Amino acid sequence: MSRISKKAAVVSTTAAAALTVAMTATPALAWPAGTFTATLDGTMVIDAGIPASCTDSELSGTIATDGTLTVTDASVSGCGVTVTPQNLPWSGSLSGGVATFNGFSMSAIGCTFGGDLSGSYSGGETFPVTAAFTEQTVQRTSGFFCPSSATVTASYTFTQS
Repeated sequence: MSRISKKAAVVSTTAAAALTVAMTATPALAWPAGTFTATLDGTMVIDAGIPASCTDSELSGTIATDGTLTVTDASVSGCGVTVTPQNLPWSGSLSGGVATFNGFSMSAIGCTFGGDLSGSYSGGETFPVTAAFTEQTVQRTSGFFCPSSATVTASYTFTQS
């Protein structure tokens, strides 16, 4: 083997080894486990035939490194009517650009609507991120003379707290 071929072989082998070490040493992206706060961006619209636009809402809870959420506290105000979050805690996740809330439930004017919300989030797997839920259908779970379903549109910014 010529001197040039030997040098090329050594450089190539060294580069391959360095790349292998770099690839195996790079940690997988993970959420910082702990508590979060999610604050409403803009307005939340709950439309059960007559839309209610809410100007303030905050969610809080915990997030695991895999993006699993537990929403332990929720508030909503500025809707023109009293809207009350129900059946906490809600579960959910932030994973692969998809945001979910499972067991979402809200009550207003004697009607309760609930279900699962699915949307998208931007910002990667580090805080802050913004999650948007657009015209998500939830079913009536209780109440007389209430529509059978409602839609929810909202956007929240999640931060570590």
